[in-house]
Amino acid sequence: MTRESPHNIEFEITTACNYQCIHCYCNAGPKSKNELSTERVKSVIDQLVEANTELLDIVGGEPLVRSDIYEILSYGCEKGLQMMMNTNASLVTKQVARKLKEACPNLLIGVSLDGPTPEIHEKIRGRGTFDKTMNGMVNLLNEGFDVTILFVVNALNYKYIDDMLKLAESLGTHLYVDRFVPVGRGLLHKDLLMPTKEQIQYVAKKLEEYNGGVQLFVEENIFGGECSAGKTLASILVDGTVVPCGHFRYSPKFYMGNINEKPFKEIWYSYDPQHVVPKQCSSCSLYKTSCEAGCFAYSHLIYSSCDELICKLV
Repeated sequence: MTRESPHNIEFEITTACNYQCIHCYCNAGPKSKNELSTERVKSVIDQLVEANTELLDIVGGEPLVRSDIYEILSYGCEKGLQMMMNTNASLVTKQVARKLKEACPNLLIGVSLDGPTPEIHEKIRGRGTFDKTMNGMVNLLNEGFDVTILFVVNALNYKYIDDMLKLAESLGTHLYVDRFVPVGRGLLHKDLLMPTKEQIQYVAKKLEEYNGGVQLFVEENIFGGECSAGKTLASILVDGTVVPCGHFRYSPKFYMGNINEKPFKEIWYSYDPQHVVPKQCSSCSLYKTSCEAGCFAYSHLIYSSCDELICKLV
């Protein structure tokens, strides 16, 4: 089996978070008793370098709650990895932004924003969070960081996609667009947040028609492209478990391995990415011709068949 090298590895260095977002896939809030030490995190980074990983995305929880975050980012940079960090930016003072720049000058930063106004954003993240995130994002931009707004589409915010594009234009950021997956705390709010097929099509149409200057990063669960889970992407959870993507954290049958038991390189290159392709899709005549199957997490965890928001036969 010819195996692609890992393009994007998400590394959940903590589940601790200063927010309690209602859509959170990992139930972030308290610190996990399984959280890896600084030295263990560095060891994992060494393993990722050995496996020829291209980009390491540091995620949480909120990565900035870890006091060693600067040491971790600096180490990854020194090892030659393209480093990225996902944050709610609420803890990013001018001083924090400066320290991040000193630790890893070429760090890419994704800032989670769920709407263009406090009214929309705070339905997901809580009162007072919008201004904190916006202030933090401005501090990052003023420090010269390459910033991408991370926008997760749900039933409450999908209609504001045009406004999110305008906001990204005005700030000078990129825009990443993903679809809400009801797992973790998000499962408790599935009825409120899970988008319909029509709502996703609305967002997709707006993005397809957009011809402005914002660079877009759009997930397969919006356009219906090929899912990267397990193929070029994987997530290392806070306890060392490796999964095709973070949404599979509650489904042991999809676990790829654990870095506490074997090296990441061995886990990655012995894994067959076809394992996560839904059987209903792999046997379909449209698969790989006019359909790429969409989101594997939706296929397995929500519908137990295929991604019905993408499937052309549903």
